[in-house]
Amino acid sequence: MSGDHGVDDFLRDYAEALERGTAAAFVGAGLSMAAEMPSWSKLLEGMAREIGLDVAREEDLVSLAQFYVNRHAGSRAHLTRLVRRTFERSVTVPENQRILARLPLRNVWTTNYDEILERAWELTGKRTDVKSRNADLTSSDPEAETVLYKMHGTASQPDEIVLTKDDYELYSRTRQGFLQVLWSDLTTKTFLFLGLSFNDPNLGYLMSTLRSSFRDGPRQHYTVMKRPQGAYEAQRFEHFVTDLHRYGIRTLVVDDYNGITEILRRLERRFAQKNVFVSGSYPEDGDPAERAFVAAVARGVGRIVGRRGLRLLSGFGRVVGGAALSGMFEALEGHSGPAISRRIIVRPVRDVIPEGMSVEEYKRRSREDLISQAGIVIVVGGLRQGSIAPGVLQEFEIASAQGRVVLPVAATGHAARKVYEVMRARPETYLPREIDIATFERLGMETRSEDAVLAAVDRCVMRILA
Repeated sequence: MSGDHGVDDFLRDYAEALERGTAAAFVGAGLSMAAEMPSWSKLLEGMAREIGLDVAREEDLVSLAQFYVNRHAGSRAHLTRLVRRTFERSVTVPENQRILARLPLRNVWTTNYDEILERAWELTGKRTDVKSRNADLTSSDPEAETVLYKMHGTASQPDEIVLTKDDYELYSRTRQGFLQVLWSDLTTKTFLFLGLSFNDPNLGYLMSTLRSSFRDGPRQHYTVMKRPQGAYEAQRFEHFVTDLHRYGIRTLVVDDYNGITEILRRLERRFAQKNVFVSGSYPEDGDPAERAFVAAVARGVGRIVGRRGLRLLSGFGRVVGGAALSGMFEALEGHSGPAISRRIIVRPVRDVIPEGMSVEEYKRRSREDLISQAGIVIVVGGLRQGSIAPGVLQEFEIASAQGRVVLPVAATGHAARKVYEVMRARPETYLPREIDIATFERLGMETRSEDAVLAAVDRCVMRILA
């Protein structure tokens, strides 16, 4: 893996943009091919054959689509049926899209017709505000966490997609709003372009406009591209990468498409370093004294997260999750609404299970997605129906497999105590180098006072952040 600007620089810059809420993404067809979606040339292959052309010999695919419509006296009926049939099918969401959905991206752009991005956000428990027509730009969904701009339309509305030369030539009139909003985003946000060849006429128009508007200092953007095979292709690629500098785009070069996934994983880990997931549970009808102690500890953990400038992730359980959030709000008292919203990530488990997925599979997938967004997992309590909560133990298993730091507050008993015992028996496997065994043992059962427990948690957190 290599790049003209350096992966480390990208991870630092883009993670900071995610922190500030100024990061955006632009997704092209290349990212959908992992879900076995066709490339543009593959989509038009049958059309070309029908009108006596060979798609492999055509470079101007926009004109090819126009020729096909012309052959049918301007009718788009065949075209729309093909698009609907090709893209409106259930697919497994690739990991790249799932990682993007877990990041706090407020604005995402795509030229893709498929609905893989919508599905990725849905699986993560996030709501998207999809803009696929010019009229959609005049309204907004206040509950949505991400606005998804489908500037070429969507498969569920195939009669309005952008595909032919006519569509491109009239774009500035029929979809002028998309160009205006994209221009604004490109000037105010840091973009990550993925799966794009940069050959799209509309994107080229925007980039040239940016070039003329900000000749002395275009905003910094990034893209990840695979190095081509062949000496000539590689030489041309180097010139292309250099040319992207004119538009403020720095290229991270990978040797295969797995390199894109690895960069996104590293980005997610980088951003997750300041995220704390509070795992645990306690029944509302459980022992009142123990419930009060567990809730007090969880509340104190929330205050620690807030005071240390970290972000809190929660599945919003009634006792542990709710108490942790209350503590976080106490620590952030006086902060503005937007500042608070950037520090708290709540992912309640949805009642509706996605089609084709079992309840257990969905719960595990939800836990994996949530924990992947955290750098630290703090386990509090973990009692369900009179026994150790299996879901909390599963969260420990997932967190360990993902290499997250786990801090079990054994003093709160149940699953937290079980996790503590497992980790205490094998510190070389479970403890990070920042936490020695003596510090870890302060989380043990012998620490029963609330103040002592929270002091031990705070000490461990500070060791990790040091």
